Amino acid sequence: MTTPPARPPGRKTYTRLAVGRRIPHEYEVVSSDLHYNHPHHFELAAANPVVAWYYQHREGSSLRVGNWEPFADPRRTTYRAYTELQDSREDVVDGLLREIDDTHYDRRLDVDWVRFLDRWYFPLRFPVHGLQMLAAYIAQMAPASRITNCAAFQAADEVRRVQRIAYRTVQLGGAPLGEEGARRQQASWEDAAAFQPLRELVERALVAYDWGEAFTVTNAVLKPRMDRLINEVVAGTLATANGDPLLASIHFSLDEDARWHREWTAALMRHLVEATPANAEVVSGWLEKWRPLADDALAALAEVVAAAPVPLDPGAATERIVDAVTRESEALWR
Repeated sequence: MTTPPARPPGRKTYTRLAVGRRIPHEYEVVSSDLHYNHPHHFELAAANPVVAWYYQHREGSSLRVGNWEPFADPRRTTYRAYTELQDSREDVVDGLLREIDDTHYDRRLDVDWVRFLDRWYFPLRFPVHGLQMLAAYIAQMAPASRITNCAAFQAADEVRRVQRIAYRTVQLGGAPLGEEGARRQQASWEDAAAFQPLRELVERALVAYDWGEAFTVTNAVLKPRMDRLINEVVAGTLATANGDPLLASIHFSLDEDARWHREWTAALMRHLVEATPANAEVVSGWLEKWRPLADDALAALAEVVAAAPVPLDPGAATERIVDAVTRESEALWR
C-alpha cells in the first residue's frame, strides 16, 4: 500500500511576514501592507474623480520610494496599544480637571490671567483643529498602511488636544459657555493680528494636496513650531509663571503626544531619504518654501506672551523654538 504524501504545514495569516522560524511581532501583523489600492491599482477606472485624485496627489507626488513597507513606527503603535496608552493618559488629565473643580482652583487664578486665556489660549482650539484635518489628510493619502496608522493616531491626538482646550474653556467660562464667549474667541482667531500669519499658514497647508508636501509642511514645519509654542511656552512656562500649574500639567501630557509625532516623522524622513537619496532635495525644497511662513506665524503669535500679567520675552521664546526645530531638521540628513 502506498503511503499518502505528507500534507504541507498549515499556513498562518502571518506566514508571508515570517523570517525563518521567527513569529512576527504583533505590530508587523496588524500594520503591514494593508492598502488594497497601493501599490496595486484601484478597480475603478482612472477617470473616476476619486481615483484620479489619488493618482495625481499620491502616485504623482514628488516623493518617490520604491518600497514604503520597511518604514516602521519607532513606538510600534497598534490600535490596542494606542487605546491602552491614551486611556491611561486621559485618566491623568481627568484627575487634574476634577482637582480643578474639587479645590475651586479657578477662583485663585488672577483675573488678568483668565482674560489672557480667553483672548489667546482658548482660541487655540481652532488652529489645532486645522492640525487634526491635516493629519487626517496625510493618513488618507499615504502610500503605506504604517504611515496611515501613524497619521491617523496623530489626528486622534489632535482631537484630544482640541477637546481638552475646549473643556478648560468651559470650566473657566461657566457652563454653558454661551454663544457670546464662543463668538468672541472665534473673532480673536479670525481677526487678531497675532493669529493671522498662523491662520494663513494653516489654510495654505490645507490646500497643499501633494501628500508628501502635506506631510512635510505639517509634521516638519508647522507642528514642531506650534506644538512647542502651545504646549511648552503658552500652556507651560507662561502658565506656571502666572500661577496656573495645572494647565502646564495638562499640556505636559498633551506634549507627550507631540514628541511621538516628531519621532515617527523623523523615522519616515530617514527612510524616504535612505531609500531614494533624491528625496532629500525634494524635502529641502519644501522646507525652504514653507519655513518663512512658519517663522512669521511663530514670531507673531509668540508676541502674546508679553501681554500676560507675568510676561515672558517673546524673542527668547521664539529663538529657543527655532533653534530646536533647526537642530531636528539638520539631524534628519545625518
